[in-house]
Amino acid sequence: MSRIRLLELSEMDPKMADIAVNMEKMVGDGTAMRAVAHRPDIVEAFGEFYWKLQMEGLLDRKLVELVRLAIAQINQCANCLQSRYQDSIEEGLTEEMIAALPQAQTSDLFTEREKAAIEYAQKMAFNHFDVGDEDFTRLHQHFSEKEIVELCFDVAQFIGIGRMFAVLDATNTACAIPTAVAAE
Repeated sequence: MSRIRLLELSEMDPKMADIAVNMEKMVGDGTAMRAVAHRPDIVEAFGEFYWKLQMEGLLDRKLVELVRLAIAQINQCANCLQSRYQDSIEEGLTEEMIAALPQAQTSDLFTEREKAAIEYAQKMAFNHFDVGDEDFTRLHQHFSEKEIVELCFDVAQFIGIGRMFAVLDATNTACAIPTAVAAE
């Protein structure tokens, strides 16, 4: 049971109700949106940020999905663990790779670029004080500065939003997520 009252569509700001209906159609469950519908202004602003980051980003979808799932394993986010971006699968993401994420640094399933991003994400999710200069030296070997900034935003929002919905006990029971295309 959610720790915050889940609003019914009839109680929501009309624009928020539209967002909630669209989200339910897109992912199959509206629990999370019903919880945050108390602040439609924040939901709208965050939605614009999230959409730009996830759907128009520089990083390829497979890499972002590996990072998202590595964090979901640490956060134990049932929503995130059961959902997959279809385009990341089309780019080569496999269930074997997902199972190997905890041992990514010693696995041949991942590129050096993917390993650097995964390790950064895991350190941020476990204990951000463990992230040091050597981690950024490694990231700089595989990513442009624009990509590093984007990766930092990806990691921060995956950790924060996943944990927020977990502590609110307002996670969706289903979460099919849409296809995105990495920006050129």
